[in-house]
Amino acid sequence: MPPFSCLTLLRRDSIIPAVYSTSRKARGFTLVELLVVISVLGTILAFFVPTIVGRVTTNARRVATLQEMRTLRDAIVGDPDVRMGGEMVMTGFRSDMGRYPRDLIELATKITDTGVYVSRGYPGKMSPLPDWDPYIKKGWNGPYVREDGNMGYTEDAWGTDYRFVVAGAETMGLWSAGPNQLFFRVDPGIQDSDDIVVMF
Repeated sequence: MPPFSCLTLLRRDSIIPAVYSTSRKARGFTLVELLVVISVLGTILAFFVPTIVGRVTTNARRVATLQEMRTLRDAIVGDPDVRMGGEMVMTGFRSDMGRYPRDLIELATKITDTGVYVSRGYPGKMSPLPDWDPYIKKGWNGPYVREDGNMGYTEDAWGTDYRFVVAGAETMGLWSAGPNQLFFRVDPGIQDSDDIVVMF
């Protein structure tokens, strides 16, 4: 027997497990393991993605509705922050006309019985709006909102018409039904309010 044969055998025995364990670690995932992981992730995403997308969409619509309602508020009651030479420039419908609008279309036009406005009825529609008188600074001095041809400013991001918040005989603000498209304490069966209200 050669003098180093014992060393060679010991070395062969110690190297083989090390090579086997290294190749086992470096081999990665099998196709079956990858398919199982992908299917589990797909199942999880199928449950959570629609919920997340729905929440993001609802939140975006809520923000857009709130912004539009604030713009309508400024058109109705004016914006005291917009001044020129110390005088309030953006006075709003109420200051010009001496009353709140009977319908939001009065913010866009003083002729409410032609064009896209024909189909929209409201109490007092046939009462003419007086022309602007620059001497007494009274009368319709609009448009106070931009008309898009579809009266889009009259409804929220869910397609529900805005309402006025009324306390007694006084108009207090604007009211949107919110995501469920039902007005709290007005429409039957509503337990929780998701309405959006902007006060004047």
